[in-house]
Amino acid sequence: MIIIKEGNLTFQFPSDWHVCKYDGENHFYYNQVRRCEGTKAVDIIAYSGNELFMIEAKDFRDDRINNKDRILKGELVVEVTQKVRDTIAGLYGAFHSFNEELQPFYRPFFAEKRQPIKIVLLLEEDRIPEKAKHFKYRRSQLRKTINSHLKFLNVHCYVHNHSDLPKHFQWRVK
Repeated sequence: MIIIKEGNLTFQFPSDWHVCKYDGENHFYYNQVRRCEGTKAVDIIAYSGNELFMIEAKDFRDDRINNKDRILKGELVVEVTQKVRDTIAGLYGAFHSFNEELQPFYRPFFAEKRQPIKIVLLLEEDRIPEKAKHFKYRRSQLRKTINSHLKFLNVHCYVHNHSDLPKHFQWRVK
């Protein structure tokens, strides 16, 4: 099993996957891509051999009031879409630089058989049981808006928290 820590969250991936903490520990991103002022990046990229995941983790627990406006005013959507766009640009740069470290992650973009690219916003929030429907609706709206912004990239966005990740993703968060 591959373990990645991101803040208070621990991600667990199958041991035969390629996994990279892209915005924090990747040499190409750190030494090349982020030199472009204003560049953003997703937290984790993971490749199963069939699917590429770009994961952005937001842990808003115990900070609900400060982050409520980020969600409601669309700031979170802009942040996530910029991070995905810039990460894809960084992977394209890695491809043109023949960067071996990131090769497993840019390979799906150029594969003969199209492989799914899944964007996952892992959004942890304090939940009030009486408002569970409201949270589901808000996450659904976030997903739809992010998908519409990234439609030109032909990726699929998902918004989950650690407790409702689909089993078919094959990775977990604690």
